[in-house]
Amino acid sequence: MTHTLVALGKYRLQRSLGQGSNAEVYLAEPLAGGPVVVVKKIHPHITTHPKFRQMFEAEVQSMARLRHPYTLRLYEAGVDDHLGPCLVMEYVPGMTLEQLLQRRRRFDLERVGKLLGCFCHALQHAHDAGIIHRDLKPANLMVQRVGTIQESLKVMDFGFAGFATRPFIQPKELTGYGSIQALGTPSYVSPEMIRGDTVDCRSDLYSVGVILFEMLTGQLPFPYPEVAQVLAAHVQQTPPQFAQLGIRDIPSSIEKVVQLTLSKYPNERPQTARELADLFSQAVGWNIWEATQPPDWVDHPQKPLPAPGDSREQRRPEPYEVVHRFTVETPERLVAAKLRGFMDDLLGVVVTSEPGLIVFRLGVPDGYQSKPATSSGLFSWFQRGRPRVERDNEPIEVELRLYKPDPQQSRLDLTLYYRPLPEYPPHSMTIWQQRCDKLNALIRKYLGA
Repeated sequence: MTHTLVALGKYRLQRSLGQGSNAEVYLAEPLAGGPVVVVKKIHPHITTHPKFRQMFEAEVQSMARLRHPYTLRLYEAGVDDHLGPCLVMEYVPGMTLEQLLQRRRRFDLERVGKLLGCFCHALQHAHDAGIIHRDLKPANLMVQRVGTIQESLKVMDFGFAGFATRPFIQPKELTGYGSIQALGTPSYVSPEMIRGDTVDCRSDLYSVGVILFEMLTGQLPFPYPEVAQVLAAHVQQTPPQFAQLGIRDIPSSIEKVVQLTLSKYPNERPQTARELADLFSQAVGWNIWEATQPPDWVDHPQKPLPAPGDSREQRRPEPYEVVHRFTVETPERLVAAKLRGFMDDLLGVVVTSEPGLIVFRLGVPDGYQSKPATSSGLFSWFQRGRPRVERDNEPIEVELRLYKPDPQQSRLDLTLYYRPLPEYPPHSMTIWQQRCDKLNALIRKYLGA
């Protein structure tokens, strides 16, 4: 790719700044003039992924929510006719923390404190907005004005960011089949992500603990060559004491904060980024939070975005659609277990499971296939004939939306959309409504609402 290419009709690409597994990043010049920007071009193999649109929109939404001096700012996003999906972001000169650690394996306490202060400010802002990064690592942290008294840090790449308000119950938890997927980078991933437990902002803090460990000791807590060994260690092994690594110039009070942040379970760690900053401040003897407070900046927490299907979101109902809403005071993992019991008892079929969304079907006849969209396929579909179902006992599809108003609480707001399959419209709207109401009452009973 040459510098003559233009992204989104506005930004002339100058040179590549590097690439990862998901995208390549370019320095670009706005055609209308102004400061240079960064254009992030998504790799083609990512855009063909069936979940790409969801992941792309999640990245755009999460980055657009973040307006903080210590987070990378998103200017715009779109799909270019030639380049495909692109993100246009703030250009931040400097070096990644990964590059700095390769140059100098250990940092002095003052430098660690300043970088951690910036880090905690950025994460507190994101967490207050209901956003979890999920892939914090030195390569995603840009250090500005390296080596000066004004050295600071920006958190980048919220591509794996998840909304804490949109619980993710994975397909295996509902069906017993498949595997639990853990996002993130193995060396920095939290134990709960590996276990498949509930993930909230404290998962990010575990990753911060790993980065702190690395900055202070010059090495990772679990530097094994095999990914499986690293993942097992995060879940099962206690991080080594600094003295075991030959590090004896770090006060024990600081090491205790690092070890606390690396606790295996979220409730044993600092509960917020601000609390971590306060604990480190007490250990180091000066206030890292106040020292890194951005000048003239007032952090106004932003309300999390409503989940699709939340009562605050306008949505046009589909034909025959019946909607019910209720709230449960139940942890997500228990909700998952109860839903699995419901699926097993009623022979439910899970269609999809995404953050904040589960779609399942009940009463689907053997041999059922969705009606194809093409005319040729439609002919063969009619030739085969659709499986018969009993009148007034048509299959039901349920779209379940989960919304968590407060990521620190167990309350879940549920919105359920009951609808027929297109091939089996109800014969009686009255009986259909009664069936949906009865099914909703049963689901409420299973979930303890």
